[in-house]
Amino acid sequence: MSGEAVHGRVAPAPVSSSDAAPESTTSPVITGQWLVRFRWAVVLGAACALAVGWVALDYRFPVAIVAAALGVQLASNVWLAVQMRGAAAAGEGTLGTIVLLDVVLLTMLVLTTGGPSNPFTIGYLVYITLSAVILRARWTLAVTAACMAGYGSLFVTSLRAPFDPHATHAAMQPGMGHQLGMWAAFLVAAALTATFVTRIRLALEARDRALQDARRVSARHERLVSLTTLAAGAAHELATPLGTIATAAVELELALSSGGYPDGIVEDARLVRGQVERCREILDQMSGRADRSAAQQPQPLDAGTIIDHALAGLMPADRVRVSVTSPHDLPVLTLPLEATARVLRSLIKNALLASTNSQPVSVVAERHGPMIGFSVRDEGVGMAPDALSRAGEPFYTTRPAGAGFGLGLFLVRTFAAQCGGAFELASAAGAGTTATLHLPIEGHDHSRRTDPAVRR
Repeated sequence: MSGEAVHGRVAPAPVSSSDAAPESTTSPVITGQWLVRFRWAVVLGAACALAVGWVALDYRFPVAIVAAALGVQLASNVWLAVQMRGAAAAGEGTLGTIVLLDVVLLTMLVLTTGGPSNPFTIGYLVYITLSAVILRARWTLAVTAACMAGYGSLFVTSLRAPFDPHATHAAMQPGMGHQLGMWAAFLVAAALTATFVTRIRLALEARDRALQDARRVSARHERLVSLTTLAAGAAHELATPLGTIATAAVELELALSSGGYPDGIVEDARLVRGQVERCREILDQMSGRADRSAAQQPQPLDAGTIIDHALAGLMPADRVRVSVTSPHDLPVLTLPLEATARVLRSLIKNALLASTNSQPVSVVAERHGPMIGFSVRDEGVGMAPDALSRAGEPFYTTRPAGAGFGLGLFLVRTFAAQCGGAFELASAAGAGTTATLHLPIEGHDHSRRTDPAVRR
């Protein structure tokens, strides 16, 4: 098929290779470098808090264990910084493991410096929130579970006793109602924090994707409006001179036909008239007037009728090269006939131009779920990857200069989006190209507007 083709699936999802924006994916909220800086702050803050407690509050704790915990966190952060050197983001497994390590180290520090009475137990909620922002649900659940277990271990007297000589004296009455209440309150707070922060993050990501999609739809529609306005102006300005040329060509053809002039001259006059009509058709197509889709109402159509109308616009020599397969039991479509036939004809012309005179072109209509797919296949040379990456952009074509404007597939894709359909094209170098126009069966909302996407 010619350069006026696009590789991939043009579906209702609003992503397109012809748009400047990439596929609708959100960048990580927090990168590995951000986490490295956060952990430097944690180490520095913990060291300062412990120093203040030792010097100003005269609070004694096992320095060796505390120093070992801070040393592990410091060493692991150096390792993470090295891993992240030159990288934009760390893998989720790396980040998840680091956060779990921090939960363990926090538990060790709090256990040796006061247990549940240490005000820095609030750090558990910090790590839960952090995991909900940067990690997926399974890692968030793992970190939340680790925080719950770590906080619960602070109430185990036998674990605190080696570090706190007053641990046994601080034990509560049998049943440990107060301590169990504190733990239960923490569990509820942790679960709610993880759940709501995760939901908020997902909602923000969904909103960002929707905004990106809306921007792409707006940009595509602005391009189409600009194209239509430009072409309408050109058609208006050229209508009079083209009409004059056409009239003169007809009169010249009649005069030459009756005056005994050579047939070659008569054919030249006919060629002039034919080229004038082609110029009019191109301007009409560019300005969106050829199908009069704004005025034409959708009507019940069968696949065979659409294909017949598409083939009717071809030259006889081209029609004989096209084989058609269209079962009679396909559901009815509700679409404007002329517009639908024209976009299918555009695909057939592309296939014919991509093939030699001896290579056939096939048109197959078949049901694909809620759609009827019109597949147009040629046996040409296929498309190169660089052409596929830009195909479908307005005014991009691989044809020789003057042989095409690069608008065919852009208009086909736009029509598919406007009618709630989809466009799919598969191509490989040396293996030909198959273009499939998916159109909704009767009962589908024809007025629904969706932006086409390209999926490779």
